[in-house]
Amino acid sequence: MSDGVVIRSASYHDLLSDCQEFKYLVNAHKDTTGVSDLNNMAHHRAKDLPIKETDGIHGNRYIESVKPSPVDQLIKTEERESGDAGLKPYILYLRQKKGFLYASLSVMSHIIFIAGQISQNSWMAANVQNPDVSALKLISVYIVIGVCTVFFVLSRSIFFVVLGMQTSRSLFSQLLNSLFRAPMSFFDSTPLGRVLSRVSSDLSIIDLDVPFALMFGFSSSLNAYSNLGVLAVVTWQVLFVSLPMIVLAIRLQRYYLASAKELMRINGTTKSALVNHLGESISGAITIRAFEEEGRFFAKNLELVDKNAGPYFFNFAATEWLIQRLEIMSAAVLSSSAFVMALLPAGTFSPGIFVGMALSYGLSLNNSFVSSIQKQCDLANKIISVERVNQYMDIPSEAAEVIEENRPAPDWPQVGSVELKDLKIRYREDTPLVLHGIIKLV
Repeated sequence: MSDGVVIRSASYHDLLSDCQEFKYLVNAHKDTTGVSDLNNMAHHRAKDLPIKETDGIHGNRYIESVKPSPVDQLIKTEERESGDAGLKPYILYLRQKKGFLYASLSVMSHIIFIAGQISQNSWMAANVQNPDVSALKLISVYIVIGVCTVFFVLSRSIFFVVLGMQTSRSLFSQLLNSLFRAPMSFFDSTPLGRVLSRVSSDLSIIDLDVPFALMFGFSSSLNAYSNLGVLAVVTWQVLFVSLPMIVLAIRLQRYYLASAKELMRINGTTKSALVNHLGESISGAITIRAFEEEGRFFAKNLELVDKNAGPYFFNFAATEWLIQRLEIMSAAVLSSSAFVMALLPAGTFSPGIFVGMALSYGLSLNNSFVSSIQKQCDLANKIISVERVNQYMDIPSEAAEVIEENRPAPDWPQVGSVELKDLKIRYREDTPLVLHGIIKLV
């Protein structure tokens, strides 16, 4: 059928060899997974097949309409974002259920925690050799500051957990409402695997991974820049090396994310094809076994698994490429800082105190800076799931569930009774309804 009319009636093989419309229907699934040359067929179809009259069933004659492939194709190609989406997915995630408020409180708590850590180390470095400060006072103040910072670490984690729960619940509700109210045409043109991949893997990432990736991304970034700040205060000359390093690291990060985001999007689309094929294989297992096609379906499943795993491994290799260069730059900053402190004139500051503090922060700068960029990139990869879920959150819905002008009167029914007799039902004296064979309450 095409455009509501029957255009051809024949056997399967005859239709497959002669009817282009039937070819498009059969190959639609292959086209969505990228293993068919349907685009070439569309070109030949538009060029070679003129509009012609064909004999339909019952002797009627219909006009066969030839349309381009994107219009006729039943199963649409899965949509996928491309390029840098900017802050759009982050804003979409944080604007759910006071997300900005919880994120701000979490960041403030972590900033206070970092300030407490720096205060601890500064207090110890400044007074460890001060004869006016007793050992009891030195240790007591150090412990009090540490205990206070523990509460801010705890509050930071609580705020991020609440943020993740509220946001996940909001996105889940919006997605389900959109899918449950979607028209049947959406489910006719969308394989079940695409829907399942979003309500399973993507929502799982949003529930479990995105909140912690957001927390670790903020935390590691603040830690890295605080370590660099302490190092710059003690030895300001290291800024000549650290500032170009920061600029270069940002450029490397953007270069990496340009490829990593696309790989994660490809991974999402290939996962949809894998889930869809698996679901179809399970539902048609009896037919597959009847025709002894288990080997072909098993080989197809392995092929889709390989296609799905490929982008993940490429992304892993790109991450290692980025980490290697970041570690080299961090080592350069630490070496430069130690070299500058070795060249400082004697008596600039106590060798065992602030120099030791600077070296301590310099040694941790390597790990913190690499972790910062890595967590930011991990967050950028995980936020793709929010982007994918958002694609199905604004599906045009069916008609409204309740139409106010067609609702019954508030006092309806005033009088009502149900009579059952010989499997027949009669509801209300003024509105009889008789059903034979079944009983239905309305």
